[in-house]
Amino acid sequence: MIVACGAPPTLDLPTAYVVRSSAAAPRPALPTTAASPTQTPESTPAPIPANTPALDTPLDQYRAWMQEARVAHPYGEPIEIMWQVMLCESSGQADMVAGSYYGLFQYEQATWAGDWNPYRTSPILDPRAQIFATAKAWQDGSQRWWGCYPQ
Repeated sequence: MIVACGAPPTLDLPTAYVVRSSAAAPRPALPTTAASPTQTPESTPAPIPANTPALDTPLDQYRAWMQEARVAHPYGEPIEIMWQVMLCESSGQADMVAGSYYGLFQYEQATWAGDWNPYRTSPILDPRAQIFATAKAWQDGSQRWWGCYPQ
């Protein structure tokens, strides 16, 4: 379970983060898990669009992915709430590791690997996978996992 914010909200981003140029090949869709015997085809997550446009900064890219993730996993809050939680948790740093918490939304390994997460086969530090997994968690009503979620 996620219970605390990672770092104070700043916009210092790691210089090692690579943002694709517009000439780059389309990013492949994140893997999704096959339906388990208890899942129906209706409960299997929709594939993530593969042709996400490359944007100028990581933060621009994260916002675009949040919009896509909300379409794949609709939840009630405005995207701005997810944005604020991300900034509180990791300051927008995809490679943030704070103790046993990882990535943009500071997942623990056990939470990330849970059956609830159709993106668990992606690396825990993959920012796109974290955004889509968070949208899925919010669709399922798990917003309170984040200590940064507004009360």
